[in-house]
Order: sequence, then structure tokens, then C-alpha cells
Amino acid sequence: MSQIWKSLPRGQYLSLAPWAWVQLESADPPGPFPFVAGVAPEVVASLHEAHGLLSSAIDTAISDVFSKRAPLDDPDRQRRLEDAYAEVINTRPYLQQHIRCGRKPDGTFQWEFPTDPTKSATVTNGGLRIFHSVKRKAIPIGFDQRQLGPLVGKVLGFLDGTHQTDEINTVVATSGRDGERVLTRLIESLHQHECLVSSSTSSVRSRWFEILQDKDTVHLGHAALLYRQRDQMLLFDPWLLPWFAESSVPSLWGPLLPKPAAVFLTHDHDDHVDPRTLLHLPKDTLIIVPSRRNRRTLSYDYLSLLRELGFSRVIELAHGESWAFEGGAVYSVPFYGEDPCDLEMPRNCYLIADRGYNVLVHADSGPTNSGKSALKDGVLQSLAQKHGPIPLVFASQQQLLEVRGHAAHAPLSHPGKWLDVGENGYLTNAYLADVCAAAQAKLFVSYATGGADWYPDHLSFMFSQRNPARTALLTAHWERPETLKELLVKHGCGYHFGHALDLFRHTTDGLVEPLTTGETLTPLSLYRLDHGDPPFMSANSRTTPSRYIDKDRL
Repeated sequence: MSQIWKSLPRGQYLSLAPWAWVQLESADPPGPFPFVAGVAPEVVASLHEAHGLLSSAIDTAISDVFSKRAPLDDPDRQRRLEDAYAEVINTRPYLQQHIRCGRKPDGTFQWEFPTDPTKSATVTNGGLRIFHSVKRKAIPIGFDQRQLGPLVGKVLGFLDGTHQTDEINTVVATSGRDGERVLTRLIESLHQHECLVSSSTSSVRSRWFEILQDKDTVHLGHAALLYRQRDQMLLFDPWLLPWFAESSVPSLWGPLLPKPAAVFLTHDHDDHVDPRTLLHLPKDTLIIVPSRRNRRTLSYDYLSLLRELGFSRVIELAHGESWAFEGGAVYSVPFYGEDPCDLEMPRNCYLIADRGYNVLVHADSGPTNSGKSALKDGVLQSLAQKHGPIPLVFASQQQLLEVRGHAAHAPLSHPGKWLDVGENGYLTNAYLADVCAAAQAKLFVSYATGGADWYPDHLSFMFSQRNPARTALLTAHWERPETLKELLVKHGCGYHFGHALDLFRHTTDGLVEPLTTGETLTPLSLYRLDHGDPPFMSANSRTTPSRYIDKDRL
């Protein structure tokens, strides 16, 4: 037995301290879209380079519009963009290997690149880095050319405070010679740098089950939701942060949550599929993702990502399919919009149908550039007809519009449309009111824009309570929430702006009541259940983030 196991407390529950985390690191640059499937990595690299070579010209063209040198509706702008793109490609033979473009004799513009449903840009990690946010330390560990990411993910999943030292020792000892060597070094480094905490009790799960009643939903911040279904928890779009990773307040992190029976991911954006969060979850957890059967051409390679993180139980749920539980099921619902490049990547919303009570996880879904939507296609109307009224709807209230050339997947979009205004979560008040009317909702919860002080505030879709002036800058030209409230009242539906740890409970008269959980579920309170005060924090420290109340958003 390695000396480290004699140094760790026996018969104690071991967990990663919430102010520490591990990140896998790729041996090679991961590329622009490391998990896009349906196109070969070398093709994506060429498309990305072509976009990069024109990025400064795109910015200049935008500046010309703002300085009024150029009209907003210049009819020749698309042709100039296309010709400039063709010039870039045709002067670089290595880009011509993957991209065909040019003006046809009839004046139309040809732009093509090869697709292949068997190809995917994936990442193999060559090492890891341990972070300790209190001491501001980063400790690297290499894999020596071995593919050990999944084993690291497995061990991290055991460090959730529900497994004792001997059990974790067994996992390491049975991981093979190469795996055991690196994992032992990982445990040694975590112990040496005070990233592990131990306790004779494991109380976090029971605390959550004390507070949540059957059929309750808790908002964990941003788009993360926790739903209690009898004696199990269902987790949606978890984006959790280690303590002090982004702010000075304790945050919800993996060991502070009950182990979920299943995790549901809606779509491929980083704030809904967060590799760091997933890396630290127990690896025998079932992960449910959008299905490749719903793709047009390209898709997000959830399977490769999740395998590299250590997961072995993954289900792809196509639209209309369901994952059953006792008394009901979670149904995959089509996700529309938030796609400025019109790639139509497979994405899911979810309906929880639980013994006559329904909850819609609508996420960031909304109308597409062509006007399609869950309303226009009758999706929501069909759900309500089949399953009954949907009293609780969680949906983004974003009204973001983005120039396509600045969108994340712009290189995969037709270059002639790079200066068009694309759609990126543009959800009008009228649309959201109609969603709730079709669902026969009793409460609309506006979420997926932060809702907790521990999230970063530098993202365009994040409205931090720490920086109200920045929020005002971002939303100055948005429709006011008061208008949505008025529209919802006409349909007998209430409005609630979601904060982390708000709880939503259905009532006997068919309504949904928003409740506050007070101090019981704050990150610091959850930590103190088994570990007392953190070594760097006094007993009278603030136990919950202060909430700046933006009255314009309530």
C-alpha cells in the first residue's frame, strides 16, 4: 500500500474541498470546435482559418456602418463578402483542399466543404492541473502519453463525500499499473496541498431531501435545475463553480449536491454542457443528451466528451422519446432557435411528466431565423393536449441579437451572411406569453441569465447582481419585464425572476408557489454540515451571498 493511504483518515468520508478542483488539459491545441461531429477536424481548421483571415475586415465593415460611412442596408455587402472570401481561399492552395468556393457563371456564389457523419473533432488529454483557489495554487500532473482522462474522472466522481478512504483506495488500486501510478500521485498532491476534506458523517444528501418535497424543483443558478422525483433527484444543465473561482462568495459545487439519478443536457453551449462540472460528478450517473438522429448535418459529439470525462452510461434521446421513471417520464421536446449560423445542431428541451404534474425545461429555445418555433409547429399545444396543463415553465428571457461573423460557429456559416444580424436567443415578451398560454402555465420562471453572485459577469448573456450598471448597458434596448408580467396576467400566469436556491412547489389548487430556502441550502451551510467552519473562514462569516435586488427585473 502506498504511504498516502496510511496518511489519510481511515473510516472517514473523503471529498474534494469545494475551493479546489481539477481540470484535464489537452496535449495538443483542442482546435476551434473540439467536439463538433459530422465534419473532419482538418476541414474545420481550414474553415476557422479562413474566417480568422477576414475577421479584421469584418470589424472594419461594422465600423463603417456605425460611423455612417456605409448604409445599414447596403445591397452589395453580401457580394463583397463572398468575393473577399473566395479571394482568400483561391490564393491558398492548402485551404482549397477542404473548401470550394467561387462565383458561378450565373452570378450565384458556390461555397462547399466536405462533411462526414463518421468524423468528429475530439480531445485526448495529456495531463491535468489541480487548482486551489484560496492559496491561488495550480499543480500540474502529466500523463506521459497515456490516455488517463476517463480514470481521473472516475476517481474525482468518488470524491463527493459519500465514499470512505478504503473504497477510493480500491478504485485507484484496480485502475491498472499506469493508472494507479498517476492516480496515486493525484491523491498525494490533493492531500499535500490541502485539497481534501474528511468527515465521519455524510449529511448533504439527507439535508436536500429534508428541504425538498416530492415534485419540488430548485433553481441552482443559471440554467441548472434539481427536481425531486420520489426518492431520487433529476439534474438539468448543471453549471456549478468551485468556491471563489469567479467571485468572493462560496458557490454550489459538486460535493454539496445530492447524487442525481440522471443528468439531462439541453444543448451544446458551454453554460449548459460544462466539462468542469461534469468531470467532478459521480461517473456511474446516467447522462441524457440530444440524439444525433435529430441532426441535419452537424452535431455535438456528446459521447466523445463524456467518455473522456469518465462516463459510461449515456443515452441519446431523440425528439418525442422519453426516459421513464416510476409514475411518469422525462420527454425530449424539440429545441428551436439560438442558432445564428442556422446549423440546426440537435438540441432538446425537456418535459417532466410526473403523476399528473408537469414541468417544462424550455431553456434558451425560441423562434428560428426562418420563423419556425415550438408554437408555430404546434409542439407545446400537443404537449398540453397529451399530458395536460404544464403549470411550471422555466425559460430564458434573453433578447440577444448577434452579428453572425462574431458568433461562435461563424466559420461553419455561409460567409456571405457574416454581416447579417443572426438570432442568438431573441425571445420577445409576446412570444414567451404565447408559450405560457399554450402550455396553460401558472408560473413563468425567468432563468439562464445567472441568478447567483458566484457566476462570471463578463459574458454577454450574464446579468450579474454585482454590476447593475453593466446589466443596464446590456439590456437598455430590451423589452421591459413589466410588459411580460402584464401579458402573463391575461393568461392567468405569474412571473418570477429566478435566483439560485429558489424552490418551486405545486399547490393543491393547481398553482405553483415560489419559496425561499433561506440559509438551509446555502453553500457554506451545506459544507458546515459535516466539516464545520472552513479553516480560512470564521464562524461569524457571511453564509449566503448578498442579493442586489434589481427592481426593474422583478
